[in-house]
Amino acid sequence: MATIKDVAARAEVSITLVSRYLNGVKGVGNASAARIQAAIDELGYRPNELARSLVLQKTNTIGVVVDTLSSTFMFPLFEGLESGALEFNPDNRYNIIYCSANGREEQKRRHIRFLTQGRVDGLLIYGSCVEDDRLIASLAESRFPFALIENDPPGIDVNKIVIDNAGGAREAVQWLVRKGCRRIFHMSGNDALKITCDRRFGYCAAMEEAGLEPVVIWPEGFRQTQKEVVLTKQRLFEAGYQEMKKLLEAGDLPDGIFFASDVLAFGAVQALNEAGKSVPEDLQVVGFDDENPWEFNSRLSRIPTLRQPLRQAGYLGMKSLIQSLAHPQDPKTRIVLKTELIEPLLP
Repeated sequence: MATIKDVAARAEVSITLVSRYLNGVKGVGNASAARIQAAIDELGYRPNELARSLVLQKTNTIGVVVDTLSSTFMFPLFEGLESGALEFNPDNRYNIIYCSANGREEQKRRHIRFLTQGRVDGLLIYGSCVEDDRLIASLAESRFPFALIENDPPGIDVNKIVIDNAGGAREAVQWLVRKGCRRIFHMSGNDALKITCDRRFGYCAAMEEAGLEPVVIWPEGFRQTQKEVVLTKQRLFEAGYQEMKKLLEAGDLPDGIFFASDVLAFGAVQALNEAGKSVPEDLQVVGFDDENPWEFNSRLSRIPTLRQPLRQAGYLGMKSLIQSLAHPQDPKTRIVLKTELIEPLLP
């Protein structure tokens, strides 16, 4: 394997000059640069990127930390991140490393510690876990470059891309009211996530504005003692199913329900169908996240839902980080993205 010493000998220049050329440092004449490049091509020399990063104190790598890599729900986010990297990193200066914390705070902390010890130039963190605030505050104190997607801890001056979950919940309730619903329940999600609180807040605010009484259903284990960040889809589906069974058995069915997630709604609709009832004839529902019901039951159909602009969030998150790395003194921005109410087409 060719070394930098071999390149210098072939080009008939000093090792120092080859090093300057490889690191893009000024002071290498055109003729010398041409000889060095020719020697590199002839010898098939590949620079030691680790050693190079130590010299330049740059890795040309961006780290992305998320709670899960396996959910299809996340694919638009990854698409947006890749699109942003392609557009704002046209010379392919940056590689991207993805790390999944699997919803565990200590694992997320370990990933961030690993990445920020000279392995990446900047970091993107996606997720709204309540427990993340201490970790983010500590990262901000270190002055390491990073940006947040879907989290907005107060007093942290970094680039933030935030989705308006409360606004989406308001829109859901308003849609149900327009459909004639007056007794509207909300089935809440996992309280370990800020987005759950935001959606519940938006629901309660919209109900108050409409002069209606809010009724919140917490599936068992989902309230504030819940420490699990990533709940499996099957567990969410089962929670929605069981809570709807309770409503049916109690004869306490409202005329509309806003669900904190589509998967909760799919479970509830399954229970309704088994009881001989249907949506929207017997009950109006609105979900959140624009998930696909077919992986649970081929007979389930899509429901009205709030679609999150995840692709745009990923794109803008990557853009903000790359621009911040290039211009670290620029003011940090907070961008709020709106959700979109999607009504499925009738068959």
